[in-house]
Amino acid sequence: MKRVKKTKAEKLSLVDHSKIYYKPFRKNFYIEVKEITRMTPEEVSAHRKELELKIHGKDVPKPIKTWHQTGLTTKIMDTIRKLNFEKPMSIQAQALPVIMSGRDCIGIAKTGSGKTLAFVLPMLRHIKDQPPVEAGDGPVGMIIAPTRELVQQIHSDIRKFTKPLGLRCVPVYGGSGVAQQISELKRGTEIVVCTPGRMIDILCTSGGKITNLRRVTYLVMDEADRMFDMGFEPQITRIVQNIRPDRQTVLFSATFPRQVEILARKVLNKPVEIQVGGRSVVNKDITQLAEIRPENERIFRLLELLGEWYDKGKILVFVQSQDKCDMLYKEMMNVYRYPCLSLHGAKDQTDRESTISDFKNNVCNLLVATSIAARGLDVKDLELVVNYDVPNHYEDYVHRVGRTGRAGKKGCAITFISEDDARYAPDLVKALELSEQVVPDDLKALADGFMAKVNQGLEQAHGTGYGGSGFKFNEEEDEKRMAAKKAQAKEYGFEEDKSDSEDEDMAALAVASVPPPAQLLSAGGVRAAAADGMARAQALAAARNLQHNLLKLQADALPEHYEAELEINDFPQNARWKVTHKETLGPISEWTGAAITTRGQYFGQGRVPGPGERKLYLFIEGPNELSVKRAKAELKCFLEEITSKGFSVPGGAQTGRYSVV
Repeated sequence: MKRVKKTKAEKLSLVDHSKIYYKPFRKNFYIEVKEITRMTPEEVSAHRKELELKIHGKDVPKPIKTWHQTGLTTKIMDTIRKLNFEKPMSIQAQALPVIMSGRDCIGIAKTGSGKTLAFVLPMLRHIKDQPPVEAGDGPVGMIIAPTRELVQQIHSDIRKFTKPLGLRCVPVYGGSGVAQQISELKRGTEIVVCTPGRMIDILCTSGGKITNLRRVTYLVMDEADRMFDMGFEPQITRIVQNIRPDRQTVLFSATFPRQVEILARKVLNKPVEIQVGGRSVVNKDITQLAEIRPENERIFRLLELLGEWYDKGKILVFVQSQDKCDMLYKEMMNVYRYPCLSLHGAKDQTDRESTISDFKNNVCNLLVATSIAARGLDVKDLELVVNYDVPNHYEDYVHRVGRTGRAGKKGCAITFISEDDARYAPDLVKALELSEQVVPDDLKALADGFMAKVNQGLEQAHGTGYGGSGFKFNEEEDEKRMAAKKAQAKEYGFEEDKSDSEDEDMAALAVASVPPPAQLLSAGGVRAAAADGMARAQALAAARNLQHNLLKLQADALPEHYEAELEINDFPQNARWKVTHKETLGPISEWTGAAITTRGQYFGQGRVPGPGERKLYLFIEGPNELSVKRAKAELKCFLEEITSKGFSVPGGAQTGRYSVV
């Protein structure tokens, strides 16, 4: 019987909430001040119109005008003053009284409109009303976001408020050292900001002893549309199912496609829907331009734009693929001598973090990126966004362009499109029209021409980019693939009624064992090779059976065991000490199932180990290859983090370059 591998979502068991007693908690903290109570329905309507608010829901609280009208604590108000937030922005003015009243809420607002503060401030008040979190308790507030960059951005914003309040916030995301995340979660934390995949991994590790969701009473899903775009729906649904049903749930996004609406109905209880401007509309503070540019003209137009904009502030250039990102980055650096940074999903987490940090801190003002930077990247003085490749769906365009013109500032976005990209022209026209921008005649003609072909059945309109489930062969491609596999199997004398995986194994074994065509020909030609096929097939089958039997005997006699080594001798003292400490090794062992021991001895610079001596290293052993690989990867990541932090200290001594192989 074939063993079915569980997905991440399936690993997290379902919870029967009817069998669990949950302590009651308070949701409603909002007391309407007199000046808001005195507002007539006409005045409320006029104020909402001024703020460009559209409201759906029963008995919706009136929007506020000043921070003092929220009823937030003195410490929070002091932090707001220090950050120079003069008055609530549109989404905050309406969302704060709604969420502080304990209502579930859907917030749809343009990028850079202050959504984060709208759900963070009520969450802090909500948490402070509950009993303190102790070691072993799970979080009270949970924020789920689609990307590591967005998790880091939210965590950074929350920390400004949690420190004065004495609260803890832990970011949980992949690509960074899991040891620190596990130890912080074990100590207890009030708030977790996480990506769905890593959160499920941690909830399933050690039988759920690291943390749990039993105390979560305030749940936020930020950029929910992007989570669907990235295929996170099963993970989100399973996480939400593990949280008590009477929680308060808040969902925020800049766009609101149908899939998000379905999720909202599933997980929210009679929500108030707050919409600022259009449902999926680009901020009107951004000047949007579209230019018909063939591929070969784009680089020269980009250079013209850099000549005009480079000294004004930061510039972000979006491309469609990782290869294109690397290629354009090298071209800008090596050919045109522009200092440049690049960002895409194939880079490791340390590189991604340092790239964003350099871009934010004016180390370099030009960034080439894929759509990974379209959300969660909040950079001051980002003056220009260039879509070097046109986005492949409307929502992606809204978010890319929304990196500029944030927090009330002006911005500019320029999109290149060619006749080969005609299928995306209608989306571009829609975006320009909805945000009341000028639509160029040539772009309108391109969009109209494509839609005419769609109506005639000559072209097919592209999808939304949501609800994908990964690459699949279409029927024709699948038939060709299967026919090629069968032909290959037949050529080497194998039976045709094997399963797909057996076919692949046999074909691979045959290819590995048979001489290349040139050798076959020189050994007597194609006819001789064909005549020899049956004998080869029989020999291969016999060898395969023998190998299988030997492996089975070995597996029965000896338990599976894998090991690896990681030398740490040449790392800074701080990194060596921390990576060998039980607080680091314990969580990594628990997470991966591998045992880690410190071996060898430290040899200072210039000292050479004698016979039988070894430099300081970590010995990793585990029951399977995956556990050992995972442990080694986590240890590498931890060493790199500690080393880079040591170098970022002002005036810190830099004694050399450290790298993990």
